[in-house]
Amino acid sequence: MVQDYFNLQTGLPFMILDGKPIAKEMLEELRKSVSEFGKLTMVSVAYEEDQESIVYFNSIKKNAEKVGINFVPLVIKGEELMNIIAKLNDDSAVNSVIVGRPFPKGIKNEMVSEALDPDKDADCITYQNMGQLYFGVERITPATPRASIDILKYYGVDLKGKSILVINRSVTVGRPLSQMLLNRDATVTIAHSKTRNIEELIESSDVVFLAVAKAGFLKASTIKSKKIVVDIGINVVEGKVMGDFEMDAENHLVDYTPVPGGVGAVTSVEILKNALELAKCQ
Repeated sequence: MVQDYFNLQTGLPFMILDGKPIAKEMLEELRKSVSEFGKLTMVSVAYEEDQESIVYFNSIKKNAEKVGINFVPLVIKGEELMNIIAKLNDDSAVNSVIVGRPFPKGIKNEMVSEALDPDKDADCITYQNMGQLYFGVERITPATPRASIDILKYYGVDLKGKSILVINRSVTVGRPLSQMLLNRDATVTIAHSKTRNIEELIESSDVVFLAVAKAGFLKASTIKSKKIVVDIGINVVEGKVMGDFEMDAENHLVDYTPVPGGVGAVTSVEILKNALELAKCQ
């Protein structure tokens, strides 16, 4: 049991689902696999106003260097994006590409999804790779949903039959995550900004995935039944990084992923795993 394992290790009444140990193990496995495979190159593309993506891609680059992947971060002007994607598609030296979001003004999700070569799609944003999820094929998956699920797997959480609430309906997190959970025989409910009975849904769920970009959206003190909270939110409040979940009081009913050090710690490694998988098939 997850809770028993945690109590033996720390003696605390609740469990912190730390992402750092799994990220460390994954990086070591990836380093060995890349060494056996040989050289591969991954390129990130961010337009210059998108500072969040630039910071994120720099963190991926640090992990790439640890495992031997050549990672090239490009920072471009927004109007160059589609031309850059076309050039990277045609460049045989580039094995995979990740594009920063949100996209520049005038460029829609579907434009990038259609333009990027599915065989170089490191974050599963193309129609072809996203569509495979609906057939249970998870060769290439969106990094954040995969990280969220892999953390639970690492700590022995069986999702089969669980009542799960996903508070997000975006094409990058909520929708692919819900399908991946269905692939694992979970019972999934999706909530969003227009959901009226969200407090009731939270209370009736075994696992809650939070990605609402609002610090302290869910507080431990409000939870009255046993559950796991997977916090995907990233918020900066007065210079401090915080999640959507706030452990405002010790509550033995809640096991949760921390921010920072939870889902985010694993996400950048998942991207690199995708990069290797894509390179193997080229």
